[in-house]
Amino acid sequence: MICEFTNSSGHIGIVAGTAEGAALCYRILCTEMESSYNCIHPEVSLHTFPLRSYLSAVDRNDWIHVAALMSQSAAKLARAGATLIICPNNTLHLSYPFVTTPAPWLHIAQVVAAEAARRGFRRVGVLGTRTIMASSLYPDYLGKWGIECATPDWADQTRIHDIIMNELIPGRFTARSQVFLHDVLERFHTSGYDAAILGCTELPLIVIPETAPLPLLDSTRLLAQASLARILGPRAIQGQDRSRVRQNEGCMHVVDSANSL
Repeated sequence: MICEFTNSSGHIGIVAGTAEGAALCYRILCTEMESSYNCIHPEVSLHTFPLRSYLSAVDRNDWIHVAALMSQSAAKLARAGATLIICPNNTLHLSYPFVTTPAPWLHIAQVVAAEAARRGFRRVGVLGTRTIMASSLYPDYLGKWGIECATPDWADQTRIHDIIMNELIPGRFTARSQVFLHDVLERFHTSGYDAAILGCTELPLIVIPETAPLPLLDSTRLLAQASLARILGPRAIQGQDRSRVRQNEGCMHVVDSANSL
C-alpha cells in the first residue's frame, strides 16, 4: 500500500505505563492509520520505565515522582524526534499538572470529554482503577462540558481495581470477570446513563463494544485517533468498514477458570 504521508507529517511519542495499555494503543495507531488514512504505520517511538517504579510511587501518592518519570520519558521521546506526546494510561495523568515536556502533550481525559460532548452525552459512568474512580480527573474534564459522571459503588470499584491490577495488567482475564464488568455496565444503563467511559487503557481488552448494554467511550482508542488527527489532520476515509482492522487488536489470553476470583 502506498502512503501519501511522510515522516514530516508527525512523530508520535508514547510515554508508556503498562505493557498491555501501551501495546494496545500502538496497535490501534497502526490499524487506524490504515483504515482512516490509507497508510500502513505512523511514525511512533515508545519509552517506559519499569512498571514497579510507577506503581510504588502511585501507592504512596507521590505524584511528583510520577511526573518526574513521565517528564524524563517525554524528553527522551522528543530527542528521538517525537512532535506529539501521548500517555495511554489514565492513572498516570493524575500527575499531569507537574509534568514538563518539550513537545505538545495530548491529554487523555480531555480527548474523552470532548468526544462525550460531541456525541451529546449528558450522563456517563466511569470505570478505571480505584485511584481514577476516586479522583476528580474525569469529573473535572467532563464538567467543563456540563456532563455529569458517576462511578460504581465501593464494592464494585474494588472488584474492578482487582481485575485491572491482577488480571489485565499481567496480560490475562477470566470469563467470570468479563461477565462482572458487563453487569456493572448494565447497572449504568438501567440507572439512565448515556454511556460509559473505559477510563483504564486495558479495559478495552475485556469489554466488548458490540455486546455492551450502552455506548462506550474507549479512552485508548480515542487517544490514538486524536493523536493521528493532530499530526495528520481530519483526513479519514468516509464510510470504510473498520471491522476487519479491529480484529485481533487484543493480545490477551482468556482463561475460563472455575477457580478464578
